[in-house]
Amino acid sequence: MRSLLAAILSLFLPARGAHRAAAPPPLPSISCPPVPEPPPVITCLHPADVITVDAMPLVRPYVVEWERERDEHDRRRLQRERRRAAVLATLGQDYVPVPWEVAV
Repeated sequence: MRSLLAAILSLFLPARGAHRAAAPPPLPSISCPPVPEPPPVITCLHPADVITVDAMPLVRPYVVEWERERDEHDRRRLQRERRRAAVLATLGQDYVPVPWEVAV
């Protein structure tokens, strides 16, 4: 049992003591001149409502676009409610808007 365990451990663990394998010789060093990195070019123009910090947008443009679409949707919904109230007022009925959360 000990010899089987020792054989398995010798496969997975490094050798110990004086019989340890010698380290491989170091690779020859080739001196190449360092390649200069080009300066970063910032060509992206950010919308006015995106705050830039260290030349990076703090708010991602897709979030800003989503907020614009949501605000436009809310503006149109309120306009429809006002028109509906005006039409019903001409018929002599009161219009009480139901909150969107209750209607769903």
